[in-house]
Amino acid sequence: MRRRNSASPGGGFNTSRSNGPMQKIDGYQIFAELKRGTGSTIYKAWDFQYSRTVLVKLLSAQAASEPQWRAQFLREGKISARLAHPNLRRILQSGLLDNEPFLILEYVEGPTLFELIRQNKELPIDICLFIAKELAKGIMAVHQHKVLHRDIKPQNVFLSLAGAVKLGDLGLAHDRHESTNTIVGTPAYMSPEQVLGHEITEASDLFSFGAVLYETLTGEPAFADRTLPATLHHVVNWDPVPITLLRPEVPNELVNACQRLLAKNPAERFRDAEAVVDHLQRLERRYGVSTNGKNLAEFFDAPQAYRRVKLQQSISSATSFAETKRSRTLSLSWGVAAVVSAVMFFAGVLYIWGIKTYVQRKAEKSAIGGVLTPPSHSIILGYLDLQVKQQSVIHINGDSLGTTPLSTPIALPPGSHELRIYHPQLGERKMRVNIISGETLRQTIDLTKP
Repeated sequence: MRRRNSASPGGGFNTSRSNGPMQKIDGYQIFAELKRGTGSTIYKAWDFQYSRTVLVKLLSAQAASEPQWRAQFLREGKISARLAHPNLRRILQSGLLDNEPFLILEYVEGPTLFELIRQNKELPIDICLFIAKELAKGIMAVHQHKVLHRDIKPQNVFLSLAGAVKLGDLGLAHDRHESTNTIVGTPAYMSPEQVLGHEITEASDLFSFGAVLYETLTGEPAFADRTLPATLHHVVNWDPVPITLLRPEVPNELVNACQRLLAKNPAERFRDAEAVVDHLQRLERRYGVSTNGKNLAEFFDAPQAYRRVKLQQSISSATSFAETKRSRTLSLSWGVAAVVSAVMFFAGVLYIWGIKTYVQRKAEKSAIGGVLTPPSHSIILGYLDLQVKQQSVIHINGDSLGTTPLSTPIALPPGSHELRIYHPQLGERKMRVNIISGETLRQTIDLTKP
């Protein structure tokens, strides 16, 4: 059957289906399915005009019937068409096929950063620095067009075998000036303000970039737990295990840069992506390294034979981040400082417990051969606004979220969750709550009443 797409240039796309699942589009021959997700499917195809492999992204049948998915897909094409940069995966064409949207994307032959990290737990630090700098350039290009990516993660960083680094997948991208209350992203790489439903700015993407940099340097995700609610809790309330504990040879300046990117307060992060690029370039000059795409290609060819560059530690700025935080503490009044001291004591206890938990999990992974990885798919969260009239301990799906009153609504993935409320005198109450994407469920509980 021949179909015409009035939205495409040159008269439209024609498709024909044989007895098999492959599809032929005028100018392109789909020959393999690459990735199937909730909202779309990506295929590899051959571009006859330019004799190259490309990607064809089609909206799934299920998502096509959902206005939200359709609008998101169309927005991806519209935003991607405005962006052109060596560190961004290109969109080659977009339009409608039989009234359904499609995208033709650049095919990057090589692994994603996620795959590279899983294959090489300790990447050479100069390679890490190069990848981070190139990725920051891509983020800078996105932000210069007043666009927020909102889903920066290792799975969306594409590395070519020739040594190029490209940020891709703008499926959740949004124009900066357009307000939205929908909370989207990949949990382990979301910023605290994303999780809490606060205003999202460029600083949120920088936090996600910091989580990617942390994982690139250490081989471990910055925020990950066995359940999604616990992961979100860690993003908002906990700092990750120190890089120096996992990999002592990482230079202090690079550690400090990562800490700054992962600051819970957006105002404490870098000014913008351009400032990040400038900082990483200064570190390259300070360390005397000039790693480039050719070196990354050499690493792909022979990882074991790659000559690892030992970066020099610079004592002068090694404590700059810590000194800044110390000066803030010293400027507090005596009364506030006393409160801070008490809080820091308990935070220290939690911190030690967190380190112990991390080490235990590392041992568990070694014993069973498993890998603890964060939820990698993008989701649209919902919220539980829980009010309990008596101070109680709250558990969601077996994870403790602390005691009421809760300062903010609880961010949860869509679906059914077990809620447990415990009071020492009044006992416990269990119930299931159903969370809907993008909506807030409000519950008021009085344990003295049935």
